[in-house]
Amino acid sequence: MLPSETRSSQFGLISGIRQPNSDLVLDAGPAGLFTPEARKGQLYILAEADQDVARGRDACQLVIQTIHRLFYDDSSFSITAALRKAISAANKALYEQNFHAPPQKRAVVGVSCAVIKGSDLYIAQILPAQAYTLAGGKLRALPAIPAWGAAPPTAAIFKPGAVGASLSIEPEFYRSTLNVGDTLLLCSSNLAQVLGQADVSRLLRSTVLEELADELGELCAEHQLADAHALAVASRPALSPAAQADPLSRVGISERGRLALRRASGWAGRLTGEAALLLRGAPGRAQRRRTETRIERSRREEARLAEPQEEPTFTPAPPPRPQPLDLGPDLNERVAQERQERRTRLGAAPVRPAEAGEPPPSSFLGESGYLAQPTERRIDLSDTPSMAALGKRTNPYGGPPPLDPTLSERIAQPFAQIAGALSSMSQRRRLRRPPPRALPRARGGGLSYRRQSPPFPWIWLLVLALVIAAAVLYGVNLSREITARRANDSLDQAATAIAALRTADDTTGQSRLDAAALALAEVRSTGALTETLENRQRYDEMQREYERSLAALQRLTYFDDLSLLAQHPVTAGLFTSVVVPPPPQGITNTASFANIYMLDSNAGVLYRMPRTGGPIEPMLRPEDTVGPSVVGKIKAQAWREDNIVAVAQSGDTGPFTFYFRTGDSWGYNTLAGSETWGRVSERFRAANYGGNLYVWGAGAAADQIQKYLSGNYGQFPDPWIKDYGGNKVDSAIDLAIDGSVYLLKPDNHILVFEAGAFKREIVPQGVNPPLITPASFFVTGEQGSGSIFLIDYNQRIVEIDKQTGALIQQVRARPDSPYHLDQLTSMFADTSGARPVLYLVNGGQILRATLPDRPRPLGNPATPAPAGTAQPTGTVEPTVTP
Repeated sequence: MLPSETRSSQFGLISGIRQPNSDLVLDAGPAGLFTPEARKGQLYILAEADQDVARGRDACQLVIQTIHRLFYDDSSFSITAALRKAISAANKALYEQNFHAPPQKRAVVGVSCAVIKGSDLYIAQILPAQAYTLAGGKLRALPAIPAWGAAPPTAAIFKPGAVGASLSIEPEFYRSTLNVGDTLLLCSSNLAQVLGQADVSRLLRSTVLEELADELGELCAEHQLADAHALAVASRPALSPAAQADPLSRVGISERGRLALRRASGWAGRLTGEAALLLRGAPGRAQRRRTETRIERSRREEARLAEPQEEPTFTPAPPPRPQPLDLGPDLNERVAQERQERRTRLGAAPVRPAEAGEPPPSSFLGESGYLAQPTERRIDLSDTPSMAALGKRTNPYGGPPPLDPTLSERIAQPFAQIAGALSSMSQRRRLRRPPPRALPRARGGGLSYRRQSPPFPWIWLLVLALVIAAAVLYGVNLSREITARRANDSLDQAATAIAALRTADDTTGQSRLDAAALALAEVRSTGALTETLENRQRYDEMQREYERSLAALQRLTYFDDLSLLAQHPVTAGLFTSVVVPPPPQGITNTASFANIYMLDSNAGVLYRMPRTGGPIEPMLRPEDTVGPSVVGKIKAQAWREDNIVAVAQSGDTGPFTFYFRTGDSWGYNTLAGSETWGRVSERFRAANYGGNLYVWGAGAAADQIQKYLSGNYGQFPDPWIKDYGGNKVDSAIDLAIDGSVYLLKPDNHILVFEAGAFKREIVPQGVNPPLITPASFFVTGEQGSGSIFLIDYNQRIVEIDKQTGALIQQVRARPDSPYHLDQLTSMFADTSGARPVLYLVNGGQILRATLPDRPRPLGNPATPAPAGTAQPTGTVEPTVTP
């Protein structure tokens, strides 16, 4: 059998440009004789994210690097166990990164991992991922595709089980062999959607891997795929046809030498492993025996499964009938047996069976003859002596009759009967009394025949309770005095620290600010605010003085009237931008000026609500009809002199339509040339100035501003920028126009263009803490006046001077405010009133607040300049219409 080797080829397509190597693909081949790749096998990884390539590349790189490092660092001999541990560690690392990142920067990843060790192929997948193998002439898709030519419905959907979505993850594992002539293909999910069974079979049967990459490029161009990634791995003969034909040629000698060197490296790797086990002593030898036992058990199991089982011989005769079951004695016999065993166990005499003709023992009960005759007992039924005496007195049965009572006896007889009745009653009462021992006796003083207990000390108990109550009352009063003294001390220290701020300068101001902040925190921790009204008033005054000093040193102010104006009508819905109409000037129909307009570009719906607050209603949404046109997803909104306008896209890659209001109905125009823009990113912006429409971030022309003249939207746009001044603007994230055109770059620099040419660059100065990446910006006033507001992800709004870029102020919500600016993405400044009013887009909320006054310097009691006005910074240049 000819020796074989593993060859690989990468395919990368980024923004339609073919790359020889892809950043989302890892090919970990052995770099030396004793490397972990040569011992543990070659690792191949392909990852893809749910976001665009620019935002998901960092997450994919983190996952690939973590899996690569931990797979080869793991000491396990099991490739499946090492892959599972590495993928779990990568999932934990990406989940922690997503947990500390804002929602707009989070990403989840799908990954395909393949390990080739000898002729064994191990595959681990986290969907969405797709792999194809051509082994032994059979084509197989992993995971299986029900209908070739169209990927399953969930192929490109990132499920909750993707890498970085949760702390628990469970990859899918597959195992196969990769012999000479077999091929493996790993590809991204969007590429799998356009691959049919015939395409995959033709690609995997290619003998040259470079031809496979070229065919993938042609297939992506045919289906207009801008981003795709793939990795092809094939097992091919180690010797070329020329080396096989002529072994003694130069090619044959060089290739056979390289093959011998590779075999020597494998032998050296095994020898190194054996030496390491021997150096470990008894534990190493035990581990070696366990490894050999496991390998031998696996070999026997594979051999057993490969051998077919013997089938029983066929016999025409029916099988014999089974013997009846012996259930033992019946229930009655078992009950009688248990009763007999119980009687025997209790010691009773066994039951004597009855014999015929013999009377039972009970027939002799009561018969005499075997016992002595009892002595006869006489019963005396005569009268008692008292009854005999009474009978003698009455003598009812004989004897001489009694004498007749005299007159005195007759008069005394009733009284004698009454006295007798009373005496009989008292006698019966005495007979009902208990015996003398049961009667209670009064305990006398001194000794007694019964034991006496001491009386309960009620007086001492009362004295103890009074002492405890007095101690508790004293402790409470003492604690109150200590707390009040501590509160007064903390208030005095805070007052001293605040007083030191009044004389601070730029060099000592920061240290004194920190001391004042610590002193105020100590006041809040002591609970002095709830003691008296005077303490509360002192604290409020010191807090105001601290905020004035903080504003003077760091230009930091707070919103005083931040309030909720609108809440997204859909749960978990997010607003993108808000537009507030300016005061009407020469407009007769002012109904549209009484509303504010909010855009949800994720759902593509344009909302409106009364300017003073009220219910939110959808104004323009997908699937609505404007004349014969069906509305697509709204991508941008702007204000055009008298009414609101919107730009929508039909489908994901269709043309764009410009919608405008005519009275109470919508009109539309298809933007010429927009069918070539294709899919646009989140940086797509549309602005209206002087009736003209300016579009930024339009597909392929991402570095150009497309200008549509008013009323000529059916004509092709004019590329507005003529002179870039050596600046790259394709990464700009926002657009604003006030007579000049402003482009905001990710590094916070602002490029200013006038009449299509680069004019100058505005660099923010003095911002502390510094800006990282702004979300968007807003420009107020006309050309030469007003200021620029930068929306920072760090829950603040930074106002800078339009001419010099100097910091004016940075505004935050108060720490105790019920609203947190943690999803701040856009804003609108209404400067038509005496004080500018800011409308903030905070996730699904629209918040409204008045812009605070500009902070004054330390030691400058002068009245600060009104918020939103520009300080004169030199000669104002004339207005140039863009």
